[in-house]
Amino acid sequence: MAAKPRSVEPNFVAVDVGGTKILGALADRRGVVHARERLPTPRTDNPAEIVEVIEGVIAAVLKEEGLSHRDVAAIGVAVPGVVDPKKGIVVRTPNSCLSGVQLVSHLESRFGCRVILGNDCNLGTLGEVWLGAARGAKSAMGIFVGTGIGAGFSQKKKIWRGAREVAGEIGHIVMEIGGPLCGCGNRGCFEALAGRAAIERDIREAVAKGESTLLTEILDGDLSVIRSKALKEALERSDPLVERIMRRAAEIIGYACLTVRHLLDPEWIVLGGGVMEACGDTLWPTIQAIVNSDQLPGACERGGLCLSALGDDAVVLGAVAAAARKVGINVFKSLRDIKYPPVEDCRPGTIIVNGQQYEEDVVVLSHGRVKKAGSKLANDSEAWLSEELLAMLTRGGVETVILGLGFEVRNADISKAYEFFARRRVSLLALPTPQAVLAYERSNARRSAYFCISR
Repeated sequence: MAAKPRSVEPNFVAVDVGGTKILGALADRRGVVHARERLPTPRTDNPAEIVEVIEGVIAAVLKEEGLSHRDVAAIGVAVPGVVDPKKGIVVRTPNSCLSGVQLVSHLESRFGCRVILGNDCNLGTLGEVWLGAARGAKSAMGIFVGTGIGAGFSQKKKIWRGAREVAGEIGHIVMEIGGPLCGCGNRGCFEALAGRAAIERDIREAVAKGESTLLTEILDGDLSVIRSKALKEALERSDPLVERIMRRAAEIIGYACLTVRHLLDPEWIVLGGGVMEACGDTLWPTIQAIVNSDQLPGACERGGLCLSALGDDAVVLGAVAAAARKVGINVFKSLRDIKYPPVEDCRPGTIIVNGQQYEEDVVVLSHGRVKKAGSKLANDSEAWLSEELLAMLTRGGVETVILGLGFEVRNADISKAYEFFARRRVSLLALPTPQAVLAYERSNARRSAYFCISR
């Protein structure tokens, strides 16, 4: 592929090194992601193998856009565990083998541009403050429940890293004295009680004692690794064992949120990570009930609890924000720099957006791109509850979702859609499609839209 001409617009590459996947993204200062690459995290004790995959996802997103390393202003890399951003060293990764790796100098030598290293949950929180559920918050705590559990604390759009670069390591607060052994070496940590690895352990132990679970069928009898997607399917099918263990995890997460509230009193607590991304709406009522049961009131009502609005993109977008800051660009000043395509005509069966005619339902994403809805929706009331559609409409710094319900609106139950967006601090305008088009054209918010023209 021929290289594209260099753009005046600065490009940033971000990499989220997770316990199960390594996600790379190419984005601009507005938070628009132009390319993504996802590869499994090698199950290895050799750090060179993981570094090779990190290099691979960086190269892949550049290739996808026809760019070279010379077109990149900076690279942000997010790693689970303790890092030293000034020295560019991974100090300790309890669930990985990158401890001691001089990652920044290696990547700067390999790609020839500035590289910033950060803790994944710190950067995930920064992403949510920039373009997610905590946007506009003066203070926020992001709690990310994945393979392990991490967190970050932001105040005035900056991350508080602590005197020893370990602030926010909420996964390693002890919640059960003498409890299960944690990957960090301590016992009874929050992570060892409610992280996905802990959930897997509890399920396997229950099965070993003779309990049955649909996961055996879902995973073809191999329970050695139980991903969040499988847990979600088991919950949707009302598996009693998984429901019990996940309910217990939700209770622990709820009490951890209470601890955060009493210790730091952030304006917003944002729950993210792979487990919450897959199962958050199911776990939400239990977590929220515990937080709402708090008997220690504040002096005023402000902020609260919410789910991540960015999902998988939280960490990479936070890494983009940090990388941009490293080269003197304040991404928070670019929030409104999106040009949305005009809707020039809309009638049953036809919509013209930015000069292009479509004869099926369309989606306008947060960065202004238009996509055909395709098979993502069927023409019935349940279609409005498609999680894939709702997640798509939420991404990318969306403040308002505009939903065009069609021309003959009949009994469209969108209560679950309202709940979905409310939990992520996104407002929803649901209107007949002609009125939805007018609302879209008049809005000054960072927005997304779905226009139904097929009914």
